[in-house]
Amino acid sequence: MWIKLGIIVAVVVLGGIIFSTEITSLFPSTSVQLADSLKDDIYEINSKITDSAENRLDTSIDKTIQSVSNSGKIGKLLKTGDKMVENVNEKISEGITETGDNIKSEIVKSSELSTEIIGDKVSELDPFTFIKNTFKIN
Repeated sequence: MWIKLGIIVAVVVLGGIIFSTEITSLFPSTSVQLADSLKDDIYEINSKITDSAENRLDTSIDKTIQSVSNSGKIGKLLKTGDKMVENVNEKISEGITETGDNIKSEIVKSSELSTEIIGDKVSELDPFTFIKNTFKIN
């Protein structure tokens, strides 16, 4: 009986060691850097959206300037257009930053909650009771 128990314990310990090293080698940044990875992705999306919006606004302002280029009010229109672009870009950047911050905080909250839940469930595991019940003869 002790030999069987020793073999099972040795297999479980060896399996745990192999499994933990294989998981970290297959997925080195998944479990450790999930929040950082998502934060970087959100930042990249924010910058792409901002660049796209700025390019579209610049294009539309350039078209407007070309259509009014024959009139004498071009300087005043340019100043107004520049102010409009600055205001719109500022509002877009603020909205994107706020959205990214909200998403990041929700991800951090869910990560902390899942860590607590997993920790609670792991602490409830009792392998010795399981092994004892397995070898119990009724």
